[in-house]
Amino acid sequence: MEHIIKSLRPAALVVAAVVVFALGTAFLIAADGTLAPSTMGASSDLAQAARWLQFLSALVALAAVCWAGWELVLRSEWTGGFEIAAAALGTMLIMIGLLASAASNGGDPAAAVIVAVGIGIWALLVLSRAARTSLAEQAAHATARKPRAELWLAAAVGLLVLAIGYGFTSAAGSRGPGIAAGILEAAGVGILAGSLVAARERGYARSRPVPSVLAGLALLAISFLAAAVVAGLAPATLTALGAGLAVAAAIELAAVVVLGLAAWTRVRELYP
Repeated sequence: MEHIIKSLRPAALVVAAVVVFALGTAFLIAADGTLAPSTMGASSDLAQAARWLQFLSALVALAAVCWAGWELVLRSEWTGGFEIAAAALGTMLIMIGLLASAASNGGDPAAAVIVAVGIGIWALLVLSRAARTSLAEQAAHATARKPRAELWLAAAVGLLVLAIGYGFTSAAGSRGPGIAAGILEAAGVGILAGSLVAARERGYARSRPVPSVLAGLALLAISFLAAAVVAGLAPATLTALGAGLAVAAAIELAAVVVLGLAAWTRVRELYP
């Protein structure tokens, strides 16, 4: 899996995917900011543009994963190739879910479930890495000092919680599921950030982009919590709801920008 960010071309495609997703999030902010009874048509058009851009970003991310897998296959690194194949399946499901959302103008509740399944596949992939790392550490009698398996396990748990939270967004039009979705998504991202902090303290993640990644994950968790707060405000006026959603989307955009800068820093490190 690490090959995606250790190879120049896949990493560059990741940067492109982040840029497109950031543009989609900007359209989402505009859609939420113009949400009012007199501007429903314009708001809906902006939201639809945001959905298509987010689908396009997932398509570019899938290209990054597939490119990384192709490079591994060319080098006959079959274990890594099988991991990338599973990652490609998860990413493809995320892309299909975003496509379903865009094609239905956000009205298909199954779209969020499909995306959640895709994230869940990534969680299972990370869990398998945790199991293999644990076995390797036991064979090397290295479990007593700076183990890595538990870090992979924590990351898998974080992704699983994130997947469950995203699945709840399929019913986010209701107050309870909306609050649960935001809290679970924030918790999942927080667990991911915690595993990265622990990896950094143990000397496994000391590259330049890591602090930016941590900052981006923190902002992303805050945006999910903000979305949960907005979901709890119901009933509220349409204008107030739009303003709250715009604030949550703005925080999400800040998170995406910071993560994009981290990816760009990685590309510059890889550029010969």
